[in-house]
Amino acid sequence: MPNSFRLLAQDIIALADAGDVSAAFEKLNEGVQTLPEEPHSAFLAGCLYERLRDWQQARRFYLQSLHLDVNAPRIWHRLGIVCLEAGDLDGAERALKVAIQQKPSEAPYYVDLSLVQARKGAFDAALENAITGDSLCPDHVPAINNIAHALQCLGRSEESLPYYDRAIALAPENGVCRFGRAVSLLKIGNFEAGWREYEWRWRCCQTPRTDLSVPLWDGEDLTGRTILIHHEQGYGDTLQFIRFVPLLKALGATTVVQVPPPLVRLLERMDGIDRVISTLDPSLPLDLHCPLVGLPMRLGLTPDTAPECPYLSVPVEEQERVGGALRQSVVQTPRQPELIVGLVWNGDPRPHDFVATQVDRRRSVPLEKLAPLMDVEGIRFVSFQLGAAKNQVVETGLPVIDVTDGIVDFADTAARLYGVDLLISVDTSMVHLAGGLGLPVWMISRSDACWRWGETGSTTPWYPSMRIFRQPRSGDWETPAVEIAGMLRQFVALYRTNLAAEAA
Repeated sequence: MPNSFRLLAQDIIALADAGDVSAAFEKLNEGVQTLPEEPHSAFLAGCLYERLRDWQQARRFYLQSLHLDVNAPRIWHRLGIVCLEAGDLDGAERALKVAIQQKPSEAPYYVDLSLVQARKGAFDAALENAITGDSLCPDHVPAINNIAHALQCLGRSEESLPYYDRAIALAPENGVCRFGRAVSLLKIGNFEAGWREYEWRWRCCQTPRTDLSVPLWDGEDLTGRTILIHHEQGYGDTLQFIRFVPLLKALGATTVVQVPPPLVRLLERMDGIDRVISTLDPSLPLDLHCPLVGLPMRLGLTPDTAPECPYLSVPVEEQERVGGALRQSVVQTPRQPELIVGLVWNGDPRPHDFVATQVDRRRSVPLEKLAPLMDVEGIRFVSFQLGAAKNQVVETGLPVIDVTDGIVDFADTAARLYGVDLLISVDTSMVHLAGGLGLPVWMISRSDACWRWGETGSTTPWYPSMRIFRQPRSGDWETPAVEIAGMLRQFVALYRTNLAAEAA
């Protein structure tokens, strides 16, 4: 490789390290115009683009290098990594398998392949490759963590804990391992240890707030003090954990809750909350603050001791007016009453968060997979689906009526839920909304269920009105769809029996 390009690479790295990324890009883009046609130079260019997080350009130059020398496992490995970062899981898997084929003794190749396969939901394969990586390099923390993570996703959280413990013994400050251990503890119901370990989310996947000068509440006396409880994670998390805020009011606090605008109007109706805001006023007098999901640890609570449902509400007049209007709009034959069932089949893909996007792909079900439900007589299906996925109603031609027109926030949605007899939804904020209102909800859970639903069972102490239908394996939506269709037939029969009894 010409020394000139090596020197250029050093300059580019120095600029990037100094924070002048635009200048680094400019120098790199100029340099590649005269790049020699040989594999090492193309590989170095790919490495530089990868360092600057330009995944597409990195991929381009790695492929160019491989075109000049295809037998290069190191380059296949880097190609797999940039494909992973770019969201091309299939491309990443192919590249990493070639790297392993060419050099089967490299532990990192197996470890990174296991990560890709876990993101795809292929947890058995992910476990196998992580174990191979661990055997080749026994103290490699990422390999051990990947074994633990795969076991957790396979519903074997108890088995995952010794691996998390082993990884943490090697790297006590590793936030990823500590957070993974927290999830396993919560999934098996060890909430005391799980809540404590869950605080590692601030070192793993969440960023602490820097705009608050008041201390973090750590369980001290709240009498006469004003505490800010603030939203974190997604809408569903807020709807689930908002139930704990009135307990702070009972401890003598003035409670201020900060949440995104779509939640404000709904939560203003809750008892035990003095004020709900979406934007923090710096002049607001505060004594303490606490992230919402941190409340149960500080209060020493579990799902079994949490405040009961319903804790969310909609005024009766609004229930009757809005819910009644929805029902009236979809009922075709009043003389032969039909059950009204709401549907939500997709979550928020969050394209800005690659990991969240992959989780959403595993939890979301194509509407066409729910076609067996439409074969059940006596039901009118209505859609509460928002976002691009709502277009699937037209694309599939399934008999589902969209009732989302005019919805601007969760208060609107909550009122409309009183117009349905049952909500069927994948694991989204909608199940927390219905559960918090005490309304019937059937949730379709991905096989690697969220920690809050545990690993087995069809019920949850979080929401007594919820029934859980679980995927037996990742990607298998057919099994829960058939099970739900069978339960719906029973639901319709019971409904008609009750109507007949009332009429007699």
